Amino acid sequence: MQDHANTSAVIITEVDNILLMRINRPRVKNALNREALRLLAEGYTTLSQSDRLRCGVVCGEGDVFCAGLDLADVIPASIAEGSASYLKAGQCDPFRLYGPPCAKPVITAVHGRCYTAGLELTLAADMCVAAKGTQFSQQETTRGIFPLGGATIRLPMAIGWGRAMQCILAGGGFSAEDAHNAGLVQVLAEPGEQLERALDLAREVAACAPLAVRAALANARLAQTDGVRAAVEHIRTEGRIVALTDDAREGMMSMMERRAANFTGR
Repeated sequence: MQDHANTSAVIITEVDNILLMRINRPRVKNALNREALRLLAEGYTTLSQSDRLRCGVVCGEGDVFCAGLDLADVIPASIAEGSASYLKAGQCDPFRLYGPPCAKPVITAVHGRCYTAGLELTLAADMCVAAKGTQFSQQETTRGIFPLGGATIRLPMAIGWGRAMQCILAGGGFSAEDAHNAGLVQVLAEPGEQLERALDLAREVAACAPLAVRAALANARLAQTDGVRAAVEHIRTEGRIVALTDDAREGMMSMMERRAANFTGR
């Protein structure tokens, strides 16, 4: 899938009803500059708003997924304009901090290094497929700053307090196998196979009822951010709405008729 003629910092293409976003700065280990952040925000927003697209996959060209931020490009702008300077009003934030989250599931396909902002993209995503041997690390404090993309919030929940603090405070790291054991990585793939495995997982998501997927994802996130009571109230309202959709009826009929469901998002 590599496109050598495309010099965009992020190459965005559609694979059936999946949006594939490929970080394309391999000469600098896919460090995210302002252009890459803007393009990712555009991609996540397109995915969120499209009736056709059902899942997103983020991967990296070259030897690594993402080695972090391009500090020389990003930090001066962040100081001058704020941490969310890469976002336009109303755009989805890939880090789910400074703008609305993407309403559709996002899967990261990681390999080589998944450092700092790359790890934070993964923490903000909904699932992760990692090539065996991938290394994860959060190194901002070794550069005189601290994580700006949500690692301090999400990494302790993902891998436990002590291991997270070793990463965040001391610049430590962990392996794909450790991440898989902790639940941060859902699928361990052979090196070079992580993208296809992520696309397979995205196809499984895309085959499910899109309105139900969106509602389930929103409810799970609400439980994380606002607590159980808020999620229960959401279930009371959204559960009935989703149960009355054409897709819910199709799901019931397909089960009774013992056939694959054809969900239309209505």
